[in-house]
Amino acid sequence: MEDKEKTKEQLLKEIGELRQRLSEMKESELKRLQYEKALMESEEKYRSLVDSTDDSIYLIDRDGKYLFINKRHLSRLGFSEEEVKGKSYRDLHSREETELFIERSGKAIKQGKSIQYEYASLRDARYFLQTYSPVKNSAGETVAVTVISKDITKRKHMEDELRTVSFTDDLTGLYNRRGFLVLTQQYLKMANRDKQGIFMLYADLDGLKDINDKFGHREGDMILNETAKILKDSYRDSDIIARIGGDEFVVIPIGIVGNDTVIITDRLQKKIDAYNNLNNLRDYKLEISAGLAYYDPRNPCSVDELLEKADNMMYEQKRRKKRL
Repeated sequence: MEDKEKTKEQLLKEIGELRQRLSEMKESELKRLQYEKALMESEEKYRSLVDSTDDSIYLIDRDGKYLFINKRHLSRLGFSEEEVKGKSYRDLHSREETELFIERSGKAIKQGKSIQYEYASLRDARYFLQTYSPVKNSAGETVAVTVISKDITKRKHMEDELRTVSFTDDLTGLYNRRGFLVLTQQYLKMANRDKQGIFMLYADLDGLKDINDKFGHREGDMILNETAKILKDSYRDSDIIARIGGDEFVVIPIGIVGNDTVIITDRLQKKIDAYNNLNNLRDYKLEISAGLAYYDPRNPCSVDELLEKADNMMYEQKRRKKRL
C-alpha cells in the first residue's frame, strides 16, 4: 500500500514537471514567434526605408556576390530582383566598373573603416558620392562591404558652373587672371616633368585709354572683345588665352618649340592686319604690342616671374614703336 502511494506521488510529480516543461516550451515558442514577428517587422521596416531612399544601397560579400540590392539600385542597373539573384558584381557591371569596385572595396576591407569616393558613372555620365563600409561578423571578421551611392550630379554641375564663372572674364569670355594662373601653374609642372620648355606671349592693346576718351567706354569694350576674338582665331582651342588686366592679354601656345616661335607673333600680326583692312573706315587702328618669354625647365621660375619677363619684352616693343 505504501509503495502504491509512493508510485502515485511520483507519477503526480512527473506529471507536474511535464506540465511545467510544456508550459515553458509554450512560453519559449511564443517568445520565438514574437521574436520572429518582430524581426520580420524590423526587416520590413528596414527594407521599406532603404527602398524609399533616392540613394543606391547594396551589400556584396568578399567573393563579389550581391547579397542585397535596394530598389533604387535595381532601377539604375535596369534589372529586376529575380534577375540579380545569385549574381556577382562582375556579372552586372563592365570590366572597368568591376576593377574600380574591387580596388575601392579592397581598401575599405583592408583599413577596416568607411571610405568615401566621388564617382563619375560610366553608364550615364552622372556623379555619385559613394561610401564603402566593411561589414563584420560576430568574430570581428570582415565578410562583406556595404555601398551607399548618393547622386551628386546637380552639385557637381553647380560646382562646374561656379568654377567656370570664377575662371572666366565676364567681358571677353577668355580666362581671367585667376583661371590663367591656375592653368599655367599646371602647365609649368608638366613642363618640369617632361623637360619641355613653353612660351608665353604677353600682349597689350595699344591706345585703349584714347579710344575710351574719344569714343566712350562702349567702344573700348567692343575693341577689347574684338581683340579677344582675334586671339582666339590666331591660336588653338588647346592654348591658354586669357585677359589678365584692363588691356592686357596672355597666351601660352602649347607645343610650340624652337624656331617655331616666329609663328606665335606672325600669326597674330597677320590677323590684326586683316582685321584693320576690313575695318579701314574707323578713325583708329587696332594695334597690339607683344612680348615673348620662354620657360626653361632647366632653370625654372614662378608664373609671376615668367609674366614679368614677357611684360618687359612687351614694353620693349612699345618703346621701339615710339622711336619709329
